Amino acid sequence: MPDGTVKTPGTITDFVTEEIRNRIVVGTLAPGQKVPVYELADELGVSRVPLREAVRQLEAESLVDNLPRRGTVVRALSMRDLNDSFTIFQAIEPIAARRAAESSGDGVVDAMEFWLGEMQELSEKRVPQVSKPMLHAHRQFHFALFRAGGEGVLQRHLGMLWNTCERYVMNSLPNHERQLAAAREHAELVQRIKAGDPDGTAEVLRKHLEASLASALDYLVASGVTADLAESG
Repeated sequence: MPDGTVKTPGTITDFVTEEIRNRIVVGTLAPGQKVPVYELADELGVSRVPLREAVRQLEAESLVDNLPRRGTVVRALSMRDLNDSFTIFQAIEPIAARRAAESSGDGVVDAMEFWLGEMQELSEKRVPQVSKPMLHAHRQFHFALFRAGGEGVLQRHLGMLWNTCERYVMNSLPNHERQLAAAREHAELVQRIKAGDPDGTAEVLRKHLEASLASALDYLVASGVTADLAESG
């Protein structure tokens, strides 16, 4: 496995956070559903301390809410959350993309090519697009790019935003045409980074994010989610 790729989280809290996050993204825990914190502690064989820390992290990612008298519930799907997240994402991810293209010899390309191959192999095996293996490969592909931005604020915020957006994006990809287009965009992104082309990399990424947002918005409309008065006014 290429340097810089991480197959499993490093701490108990990381493990628990990723497990709950994955269930939210693939829909095992549905919007509005109460997160069974105590049951999960027993199922995962952990104490309640890492569960509480995981909930705080997921709340920061706008994936769960803590509500009076209800406890922790999966956050409802929201056009505002999606639009706001992508607005910020589109402003800062190109920074990491440009840095990746400027330093393509540091293992970024190898890691991204590895996870691109994993996604292609899963697709050829007809693994469902909305599944934990596909989610893992997709996350690692993009997080390899984020790591090229360097340790610190940028990488942390990109990771949080990506996790916020992914349950919208992944669920929109069963659209076969969009799924194929996304695969082409991923491959082109790797090629631009490999070529050491910061401007080309940023442009490919811009188109990828615009298409991902449009597809995710279509998914929300199909799911019956509409803009509230504050958003539309």
